[in-house]
Amino acid sequence: MKIIVKEDTKLMDFLLNHTNYTKTKLKSLFKYKNITVNGKIPLSFDLLLKVGQVVEISKEKRTTKIHNIDIIYEDQYYLVVNKPSGMLTISTEKEKNRTLYHMVREYIHSKNKHEKIFIVHRLDRETSGLVLFCKNEDLRDSIQQHWETIAVTREYTAVVSGILEKKKARLCSYLKENRENIVYVSKSKEGKQAITNYEVVKENQNSLLKITIETERKNQIRVQLNELGHPIIGDKKYGNRKEKRLLLCANRLDIKNPKTNQILSFEIRIPREFMRNL
Repeated sequence: MKIIVKEDTKLMDFLLNHTNYTKTKLKSLFKYKNITVNGKIPLSFDLLLKVGQVVEISKEKRTTKIHNIDIIYEDQYYLVVNKPSGMLTISTEKEKNRTLYHMVREYIHSKNKHEKIFIVHRLDRETSGLVLFCKNEDLRDSIQQHWETIAVTREYTAVVSGILEKKKARLCSYLKENRENIVYVSKSKEGKQAITNYEVVKENQNSLLKITIETERKNQIRVQLNELGHPIIGDKKYGNRKEKRLLLCANRLDIKNPKTNQILSFEIRIPREFMRNL
């Protein structure tokens, strides 16, 4: 069901006036991300709609947990999963089975043992959030080859220690890695260039940041924020142990579908412990 907004109003009021759904049913649809505004999942019913926007209600659940994986979106080409903190994206010599890829492959094979699944990009073990898979190898290869232009938005949310002097900044540095696999900022222009943008969203004793990245280097967000003197809360590797988990989440991913040039937008809420640490 698609409905065009004719006047500015809040999302909940709009849905109550233009559908036969009760508040309880609408909350259920919202919980399972069956409601979108201009193709994007709204964060709350208080969203102010503007004239001309399109509200769509889908009967098919967009979010479900199967085989202990949090599936955000699935169609014949793509699968988007919310990876939990503490889980590897792909296997290593020490860990083969408890990885996101292994669990997604098991889920796919439970439906069709001949179907294949291909991972497009990775997140650090400690980082939670959106990871994109493809069901076609050629599509995966095409996306990876043009990832910088296809991944229109890669947005993260983090809680860092302290109050930042600059409320908005573009961090540009060169990163190197030592023999202990610790990434650090090179004082000269050696290593791989990393570019990270941040904006302070909320602050108290600590700061909640909205982050977008222009490059995708190992540990880049964690290393650059630590270099500023504001490590991410829970980052045991780069200077902060105040929380059991790393408070970094890849909460939004917008990609340009190479088949249609349409923008596919995926967004999740940040975990509750983020707000508890401000």
